[in-house]
Amino acid sequence: MAEYTALIEQLCAKRSALVHAMAANLEQITDEQIRDLAALQSAFAAVEAEHRKAERETLQKEVQERTGALPSLP
Repeated sequence: MAEYTALIEQLCAKRSALVHAMAANLEQITDEQIRDLAALQSAFAAVEAEHRKAERETLQKEVQERTGALPSLP
């Protein structure tokens, strides 16, 4: 899961740099910058969703392992 965290951090850094560049020159925001920002947002959302899915799967496995070790009730 560390790979997801690292990727999220990279995407956030790129997004932050782009937003700062755009904010520094509001009159000169280009279509390319807007497309780049949209692409970064989409990538961030996708990676975040995959990260959460992986976390849920890990938690489900842990629950199954723990409940499987418990004796069955009559």
